[in-house]
Amino acid sequence: MFQTCAFCVIFLFGIMGNCLVIATFALYRRLHLRSMTDVFLFHLALADLLLLLTLPLQAVDTHMGWVFSVGLCKAMRACYAINTYSGLLLLACISVDRYMVVARAQEMLRWRSQILKAGKLAAVGVWVVAILVSMPEILFSGVDVSGGEAYCVMQKSGYVKMATNGAIIAVFCLSFFVMVMCYSSIARVLWEGHAHRRGKQWHRQRTLKLMLTLVLVFLLFQLPYTVVLYLKMAGQFCGLLLEYITCSLAYARCCLNPILYALVGVRFRKDVLQLMHDSGCPCGLHLGLKTLNFTSISASSPALTLVSACSPTSPTERSYSSSDAVPSIKFQFPGSK
Repeated sequence: MFQTCAFCVIFLFGIMGNCLVIATFALYRRLHLRSMTDVFLFHLALADLLLLLTLPLQAVDTHMGWVFSVGLCKAMRACYAINTYSGLLLLACISVDRYMVVARAQEMLRWRSQILKAGKLAAVGVWVVAILVSMPEILFSGVDVSGGEAYCVMQKSGYVKMATNGAIIAVFCLSFFVMVMCYSSIARVLWEGHAHRRGKQWHRQRTLKLMLTLVLVFLLFQLPYTVVLYLKMAGQFCGLLLEYITCSLAYARCCLNPILYALVGVRFRKDVLQLMHDSGCPCGLHLGLKTLNFTSISASSPALTLVSACSPTSPTERSYSSSDAVPSIKFQFPGSK
């Protein structure tokens, strides 16, 4: 009952957030992805959305057993595995992209069109790797009958199931390692840049807090379930409720990804407010004008906006104005549109 209720709540909030991100791409950008960040954020929202669509089926399976066809069982398990792996790998790709914006700003601007193609190829590569790693789930999932009730499970046990759990653990460790390395490098660049640029401490602190939040949220929501999988691989018994709770936490991260990686970005906020206005909400455009009066920098993500503003290597200047600060301050902004 706990997991059924948790899945319903996560499903509702996650669907709203990720559909909002995809809607802004579809309505206001016509799915024209203009940067690597756009590419990765779109694919992350798509992976989270497809993963969340499996939750109603999993809730039914947990609460009353599997009452659907064997084909739907295989499709659900495959969708779960593919989008779990792709979501974790895309978070690592976003970290690398943000590091490149800060540490390799000149090259990013010079090879802009080629980098966009590379981002699309990287996204395709993530999906291909996710499908290959998910092959055990695709091949060996099925419906087992136990105690008069049917359940959608992996029918192969032993080494196959251990390999599946090990793959999730390995992808988690890889993504976490990449995130820590990239965000640590970004923090070092920010500290070094702050030594040469006075008066921007607020932006530097906000960026560092954001990056720390990204890593902590990833750990808080994904690490417990990874530890449970490791204990199961080691043959140690874990309570069923503990597994349900940690699994629900891992799914809850899909609700936070749109907020942490997309919707707090200035350009995404503007698109969402425009969507609210176009949907008939009179407050949308009013709030949008207030936001644009406060800051004129637009970017695909919050880290791009703030990190680029503090980057000492960025080649292009753009004016930033704030009603609470001096009338005009010059920041460096790579790839300004």
